[in-house]
This record gives sequence, C-alpha cells and structure tokens, in this order.
Amino acid sequence: MRYPSVQIRAIDGYQLPVIEEAVREWFDALSQPKFKRSKRVLIKPNLLGAYHPDRAVTTHPVVLEAIIRYFLAHHQEVWLGDSPGGTVPVTTVWERCGLQDLADRYPIKLVNLSTSGFRELKSDGISIKISELLFQCGIVINVGKYKTHSLMAFTGALKNLYGLIPGMVKSEYHRLYPDTQSFANLLVALYKLCQSKITYSIIDGIVGMDKAGPSAGNPRAFGLLMGSESIPALDTVAARMMGFALSDVPYLWGALHHDGILPSRIVVPHSFAHYRIPDAEIKVVKMRTQTLQYIPRPLRFVFRKLYYGYPVISNRCIKCGICVASCPVKAINWQEDGFPKIDKNACIRCMCCHELCSQQAIDIHRSFVASRFM
Repeated sequence: MRYPSVQIRAIDGYQLPVIEEAVREWFDALSQPKFKRSKRVLIKPNLLGAYHPDRAVTTHPVVLEAIIRYFLAHHQEVWLGDSPGGTVPVTTVWERCGLQDLADRYPIKLVNLSTSGFRELKSDGISIKISELLFQCGIVINVGKYKTHSLMAFTGALKNLYGLIPGMVKSEYHRLYPDTQSFANLLVALYKLCQSKITYSIIDGIVGMDKAGPSAGNPRAFGLLMGSESIPALDTVAARMMGFALSDVPYLWGALHHDGILPSRIVVPHSFAHYRIPDAEIKVVKMRTQTLQYIPRPLRFVFRKLYYGYPVISNRCIKCGICVASCPVKAINWQEDGFPKIDKNACIRCMCCHELCSQQAIDIHRSFVASRFM
C-alpha cells in the first residue's frame, strides 16, 4: 500500500535557484500521466488581497516564479490567478502582490477566477459555485501560504481552495455558514468537488504568519517549503509542525476521513518526523477550538455566548471602505463622521472585515471569559 507523502525543504530565504531545485525534484518525481501530457497549467496562489509580499499575507512571487519556470521549460501554457477577497480591483492585487511583474517578464496569462463563469456543483448537500477556469486546465498547482487563521485556526493548502469560488460569492457563503463547524463543512465539501482537479499542492512557509492571521498576524521566518499530492496530508503535517492538534483545525478530520488517510501513516522526511516550529504564537487562534473539546455538548451553546470575539474598527482606519463593501450581512455602515462602524448585534463574527483590511485597522474585542483564556 502506498501511503501519502509530504515533501519538506528547509529554505531560509526567497532564493530562486534553491526553490527551483525543490520544485523540479518534486514535480519530476510525479507519476501522474496528465502531468506530462497536459498542455495548460493553472497556478492558483493565495491572493487574499492587495498586500506587498513582505507582509507574508500572500504567496511570495519567487515561489510562483520557480513553478512558472518549470512549466515553461516543458513548453506548457501557464495561467496564473486567483479570486481575491474584498472589492479591490484585481489589477491592483496583481500589481501589489508581484504577479504583474511576473507577467511582464514571462509569457504567462494572468486570469481572474471571479469573472470567467462558474459551475455550481453539490457535495454533502452543499451547493458551491466554482470558477470555470479550474476545469479548463489539465494541471492545477495549488500554492497556499503558511498562516494562522482567525476562523479555522490554520490555513494552508485546503483553505486556499476557497479562492476558486468567484468574487463576492465567498462573502455570501460566510453569511450562510457563519460558525466554525459549518464553514469547515463547506471547505470539506469544496475539497471533495475540486480534489480530482488539483495535481499538486505547495505551501509557502519560507516566511509565514503566526498570531492573528491570516492578514493581521506577525510575519515569521519559518524557513519551510512543503509540497504533496495529498492536500489533507500536507495540511495535517504543516499544522502539526506549527503546534496544532488535529482537533484544533475543524476541517482536517473530514478531509482525512474522506481520503481514508491515517495521520500516523503520512510519510515525511526523516529529519522532520518530530519537528516543531519553536515559539510559534498560535494561542490567539487555537484557544477557542481547544477549549470546546472539554465542554459537554449541551453546554457549548452557553459557552459560545460567554466566550466570543467581535471585530472593532480602530483609529487606524483610513476610510477605504473595503470592510463596508465586503461584509456579507451588511453589518458595517458609514457614520456621519465619515468612518465605518460595525453593528455588533448584526455582526455574525465571520471576521471577513478583519481578514480583508489591508491596514490592519480592525481589532478583535474579546469577551471577559475569552480574554481570561488568552
């Protein structure tokens, strides 16, 4: 029996030759027939918003460049794109994240997954709209970013698939699936629908993020590049190395169970078998899911009423309006003083505003009970 494997390289900076070597070794070892036969490649990075690569919010362009160079060397057509969150023009995202520079230097096509049509598919009773471009490419390389996440605790390869959902439909799904478990179920359903199309996944952890990710956390030099044909195996290993247990990341068990993967049977390089990132700051995103494990199910509703956090707009706000336009339940409105304000009673605590604010101007106010656990 062939167990899923995860490839890991220790890389201490965005050095193109070193990353190219890792990519070449991993891709050359793949036995999938379509990897050699297919002529069109879609590279799907994490483009959460218009962030400079130094912020460690989005996939670094040098990692993308190494992948681009591999496929161009094999005379394959390369598409590069995502469906960024929020309302910032995609051309601004491409420019700020370094993709436009890549398109200027290499014969590739930048694609917007928000404006190319979609297919509405169903899994586990959940209907999901997925960009049509996913189905137009024989090879799909999923390139996530190694970060904490305010709702899911951790984001790597599987959460990166959420960018296959076009435009503001993503915000609508946050409205329909606002709590942690229902959103995790949505992600697992999305994974099941996309699984056969994803050829290989990579997580850019050379510089990642801890604390209050996925956009307002702390950039950290983790020095890791990871890859696998198995998305659940890759995320399981990456989450473990950051310090998370399986139960801390709500979507992991569902994805592993669907693929019949036992965590103990995932193959990793011997030098990383027991590796943990030293001093990774994950407490702020981990505590809520960890605490729920020890509370009897009938009492969890009461606990959630006492243990909560909600977004608050700080004085760092520059009145850009991204939060107002992105809120799935329209709980953020302009005030007479020209600043936006969040209606706490209407807020569903999906944290979209916190995630998409490029100025890190939205803080999370925690209840007395929640703050005592921090």
